[in-house]
Amino acid sequence: MKLALAIVFLLVNSLWINIVSANPLVDVVIADQSYQLEYVADPESRRQGLMGRASLAPDTGMLFDFPQGTQPKIWMRNMQISLDLLFVDNHGRIVDIYPSVPPCISMPCTVYSASQPLRFVIEVAAGTVESLGLETGLLLQMPAQLLEQPAPSY
Repeated sequence: MKLALAIVFLLVNSLWINIVSANPLVDVVIADQSYQLEYVADPESRRQGLMGRASLAPDTGMLFDFPQGTQPKIWMRNMQISLDLLFVDNHGRIVDIYPSVPPCISMPCTVYSASQPLRFVIEVAAGTVESLGLETGLLLQMPAQLLEQPAPSY
């Protein structure tokens, strides 16, 4: 009986890990540092984001791709970890930075907004902006096929 329960637990746990990390990965170079970012472009995946994650492995994060003309707004509801937010235009240039954004403890949550319409938001571990010395205007090395493909639709 214990063996059967252990097997069921392992199967459920492995399915959960696959569901959590089912997003495709995109390699992006940020200030000469390579990151593997989970790519999310559909509304439900963008809504879910990194909610519920207890940690973020080094050199990983999430790349949100928004429809053309969107002025993204991010909040930290249901988050367990602090993040650095990079708002990036359709050429791969950092437009806005919000470093060390804490989880939202209670409503209403602070909303972190792009200063202009743009295409991407990157979430990485808090402290990345400081450790890499990131500033607005920095051009990231993003895959050409990503920059050349049309922005997702709503």
